[in-house]
Amino acid sequence: MLTARATKKYLTTANKEAPSYMPIHLKGVLASIGISQEQWANSVTQTKGRVQGKPLSHTAAAQILNWNIWPKLTARDHLKRQTESILRGANVPDDIIRTIWDEDLYDENRHKHPLGVHATSGKRKHQPDHEPVHLEVEMLTTAAKKRFEIFRDPFVEDIQSPDDVFLSSDQRYIREAMYSTAKHGGFLAVVGESGSGKTTLRRDLLERIARAKLQVAVIQPRAFDKAALTASSICEAIVRDLSPQQKLRQTLEGKARQAETILMGSGRGGNAHVLLIEEAHDLSLKTLKLLKRFWELEDGFKKLLSIILVGQPELKGMLDARLNYEAREVINRCEIAELMPLNGNLEEYLALKFKRIGKKPGDVFDKDAYDAMRAKLTMRRREGGGVISMLYPLVVNNLVTKAMNACAAAGVDKVDADVIKGI
Repeated sequence: MLTARATKKYLTTANKEAPSYMPIHLKGVLASIGISQEQWANSVTQTKGRVQGKPLSHTAAAQILNWNIWPKLTARDHLKRQTESILRGANVPDDIIRTIWDEDLYDENRHKHPLGVHATSGKRKHQPDHEPVHLEVEMLTTAAKKRFEIFRDPFVEDIQSPDDVFLSSDQRYIREAMYSTAKHGGFLAVVGESGSGKTTLRRDLLERIARAKLQVAVIQPRAFDKAALTASSICEAIVRDLSPQQKLRQTLEGKARQAETILMGSGRGGNAHVLLIEEAHDLSLKTLKLLKRFWELEDGFKKLLSIILVGQPELKGMLDARLNYEAREVINRCEIAELMPLNGNLEEYLALKFKRIGKKPGDVFDKDAYDAMRAKLTMRRREGGGVISMLYPLVVNNLVTKAMNACAAAGVDKVDADVIKGI
């Protein structure tokens, strides 16, 4: 049987780069065989109650991999059996599989991040002093629609135009930063938790460029697994998005020259170009470092390519020069814009959602419901005080939907604090 040290050696010598720290070995093993956190979550099913037969939520998956915190509605052994079967199918050795649930007690970077410190944040990140609420996706029931006299779900297909995009002051700044980077150049990383609105802002950017008829070509690598993204595949994306009729060169040298020639010709035609990479937290450190080479492409004084990275909080950690000093040249050129929780904007956010369907929030919520939501989606830290807010749009949507369904089931007219506490 392999020791934890041997497992670490397996991870660091595998084809894919393993994350520099994880509380259990599973995250690193998945990374080493090219399976993302989201792909793993979609491949395992749950067993009890309303989530029976549904894939594991991405939030619950992150809690397991990053904090070893498990959901209540599915037996831990059931998830473990499915996961081990997936790894055997990927030809992971049994000796490695036996260690995937062990804590990584022999991390060589422990001097940088003792137990309880997440390597990708550069800051101490404590486990909450109670198990966080996992809110599975739930549809608004017919009974709830009848109870509240609405004919559309306020959270389904809720972005139909720019007017439907909720923008706090923080979000408004990030929206403008993305637009400015695409139009005028720059290197920007947009960071936010799952469900914080990153995808909405990306869609808004694309729609805004099209609506304004800007001469901005958006290059989006289509690789599902961003850990597998390389300099070669980025060059390929540039060629295919800007000049799809050209035959792609076979060597990296050929692709690089071809991509630069295409960018230069397009730039001289008056076009700007932006490389937009989603799920950028999965990029390898090697690819992150190579992005500097793409950003430096120029024609005289004119930069040929701006870059926007969009990813989860792990991306912010990757862009911390204290932890990844070898990537400091690219890190020091990248602006980080972080999407924050709704917190003080909760009432405004829900008002916009219900306005879209012709409903006043006061017809759905008692005044005490808002503070109850804040309390429900706030976790206190075990050490050092402070709290962690999960008041992100997607999580709020799920909570409100569950609350409205609960009201209908109980015959209650409005969502109040008691209904929220009961979820």
